[in-house]
Amino acid sequence: MTHWAFDYIGTPWTRDGNDCWQFFRRVQAERFGRIVPAFDVVSHQAIVCARAVAENPERANWVAVDVPQEGDAVLMAHARHPSHIGLWIDVDSGGVLHCLNGPGVVFQKVKQLKASSWGHLEFYRHV
Repeated sequence: MTHWAFDYIGTPWTRDGNDCWQFFRRVQAERFGRIVPAFDVVSHQAIVCARAVAENPERANWVAVDVPQEGDAVLMAHARHPSHIGLWIDVDSGGVLHCLNGPGVVFQKVKQLKASSWGHLEFYRHV
């Protein structure tokens, strides 16, 4: 039996419909029944995106956790401020399903993320 998340692997990244945020919203709705609102970010600069995520009212519906579970949000940063989002998936000892410009949707374990310069990970659970 394969995990549902693998149906998404390879789905292409697109600026207008399947970036990391849109992908996160889609999977939350399709697999977990959570409607995560859209928000516009006119810039593709990491710091602008990080501020938009930090200031979004939806953030109040998610609490920080130390140990992620299936479907939890994973905020990722190259430095201090998160600028990318994915979902924790409980398969093969756990990892993150996320959508990148280039390869599209990928599944990566924490070691792979850190090797790809996503050195800072934060985990959030919907309440």
